[in-house]
Amino acid sequence: MASPRPRRSGTVRRYVAAKPGESQGHYVVRCSAPDGSRPDFHLDPSPESPKARARALATAEAITERLRKEGLGAAPNPARKRAADPGDGSGWVDLWIADRKRRGHTSTRENEQHYRNHIAPALGGKHVKAWTSDDLRGLVRALDAKVQAGELSWKTAGNVWGTATKMAKDACTAKDDTLRVRSDNPAAGVLGPDRGGTTAKQYLYPSEFLKFVSSEAVPLTWRRAAALAVYMYPRAGELRVLRWEDLNLDNGTVHIHRAQDRNTGEAKATKTDAARRFNIEPNLHALLRAMHKESGGQGPVIDLPAPKHMSRGLRRWLMTAGVTRSELHASTPTQQPLTWHALRATGLTWLAVRGDDPLKIMQRAGHSDFQTTQGYIREAEAVREGFGDVFPLLPETLLQTDPSAVAVPVPVPRPPRTAKRAKKGSDFERETGFEPATPSLGSLCSTN
Repeated sequence: MASPRPRRSGTVRRYVAAKPGESQGHYVVRCSAPDGSRPDFHLDPSPESPKARARALATAEAITERLRKEGLGAAPNPARKRAADPGDGSGWVDLWIADRKRRGHTSTRENEQHYRNHIAPALGGKHVKAWTSDDLRGLVRALDAKVQAGELSWKTAGNVWGTATKMAKDACTAKDDTLRVRSDNPAAGVLGPDRGGTTAKQYLYPSEFLKFVSSEAVPLTWRRAAALAVYMYPRAGELRVLRWEDLNLDNGTVHIHRAQDRNTGEAKATKTDAARRFNIEPNLHALLRAMHKESGGQGPVIDLPAPKHMSRGLRRWLMTAGVTRSELHASTPTQQPLTWHALRATGLTWLAVRGDDPLKIMQRAGHSDFQTTQGYIREAEAVREGFGDVFPLLPETLLQTDPSAVAVPVPVPRPPRTAKRAKKGSDFERETGFEPATPSLGSLCSTN
């Protein structure tokens, strides 16, 4: 006769790392209750060590014993109940979003918007455990229809589909037991939305860049930030948290190893989790030394405007400086206007135009895929003739420190705005220091 199985007495599930502002993380233990449930308990903060883990296990055993003695059911906290419990899919999605946030994914806000605005309406709010392949084909048809109607770009439709397929995959393979609610992946074998043409991205020619950074009608901070973005090619989040200790001005090197999380504002690893160190462009040295002297070598290298205002502010200040090429400002089905990220693309394109080694460009950019680097190389090969001298000597006006030397643009009349638009506009002007109204597309074309 087989001996009876020993009763479960509790296990240590995992160690939760400390959140910002906390000095220590904590252990999570799972205990066995008389009613058959196995609730989780979050213990007090402690270091992650073998001794602390042993204490956590002893605590789990003590909790289990108390539950048995007192006959307590100890059903799981409603906020942490299994995802299979809700009738619709909202409870599971909330847990899925929380899990992605906990693991540091920066796309969680977009994931949630994709579900609320597109996936849930197309699937009737079905729980992910009830999704079928036909349901997901219906989602694809709905996304294709929105693209054809001009409500979505094909790229956004692809991103929504990416969120849906990730949800379907996690529903059957997630490490967290509360998320794993099915044994198959309903998205397997389902074709995603149709892809469209790639819109042309923009970059600045050296002559346009010099015109911008030389214009004293543009605030000094904006001109300096643009120079750093082009000559060191960091992503915006990397430039935001670049500090003086990351630059070795004596040896002329920069170390880019962190970026700002766009959701929390905290520093995190770079986009590809790869730090990179490389030589600073020679013509940037004088500007960095001037800025280092002003700041005393403490704190961030430069303060940038709010992320949502950077691209629009850049285009407006380009107009102020007389950089009016219509391609930089107009948005069409085949091209997109200049964004702040395009300043990084400008620097990388200049490297390729100069003929730098492709692997060197890839390392400086922090690309994880050489195919991304090849895009800049192919563009450079097409426009190299007559392009101009890249990474030119910066104007002396960038080195001056007298704020009164920077001209302030004169406000121009603008049409009345609604209260909502007036508030949005005032936020933009406060962040960017910009007052002139946005020019029309016709005026952009007429000045070219």
